[in-house]
Order: sequence, then C-alpha cells, then structure tokens
Amino acid sequence: MSDLKEFMTGIVPYWQTLGLELKEVEPGHAVFVAQVRPQLTQNGVLHGGVLASIADSACAVAAISRVYPESYATTINLQVSYLKPVLEGQFRAVGKCLKAGRNVLFSEAAIYDEKDTLVCRASSQLMVVPFVSDR
Repeated sequence: MSDLKEFMTGIVPYWQTLGLELKEVEPGHAVFVAQVRPQLTQNGVLHGGVLASIADSACAVAAISRVYPESYATTINLQVSYLKPVLEGQFRAVGKCLKAGRNVLFSEAAIYDEKDTLVCRASSQLMVVPFVSDR
C-alpha cells in the first residue's frame, strides 16, 4: 500500500495547503493527521471545511485502497456531523471502507482531537473510476 500512499500524495496537492498528512493506508483503512494553525481557523475554532476535507480524504483513500491500482474513485456524496469544536493541537481522521461495490464505494470516517475525543463523523459514497491508460 506504500505505492498508493505515494500516488495519492502526489496527485492531491490540496492536502499540503491544509497540512493534511496521510500517515497510514491499509486495505479498506486510512489515517490522516493535521495540526490546527491560525490560517485554518474561524474565530479561534478550526474551520468546519478543514474537518470536512480531512474526513473526505480519509473516506476516499480508504475506499480507493479497495480498487487501486485498477481504478480510482471520486466522492459523489459526503455527509458530515460536527460534534465538538477543535481549538488547538493535532487532530486525526480514521477512514474505513464499509463496502466496495462494483460502481459505488461506501466509507465512513471518525475525526478525533489531540485528547482522542470524537469531534466529527462523516460518511461518503464514491464512484469507481477505472483508469483508462497507464499512469
């Protein structure tokens, strides 16, 4: 799965903008970490869009790990529930692919703050996109 980690990190420069780091990839599982920075906050609280981004990324990589290297996937639906504000420190997202269908992948993610408190949950569906040529 190290080739998937390298591939994904290379094609999603957006992660660098937010400071998201893909730490772990196993079949059906992905973990991201990031650090709260002033540029990512709104009124001293981590912006919800950052939590949605890390959740979407964890769901996506967990799902893609089930179809890679034959296919890729793209999010077609994302539901996010914000449970607690994140004010400081590191936060992490743990993504899991629940079902890998032929055309649609189903994933969920849990996001935790540095005290290991659940702060956000998400679920997503992704469309399988076969690679049409060699990368």
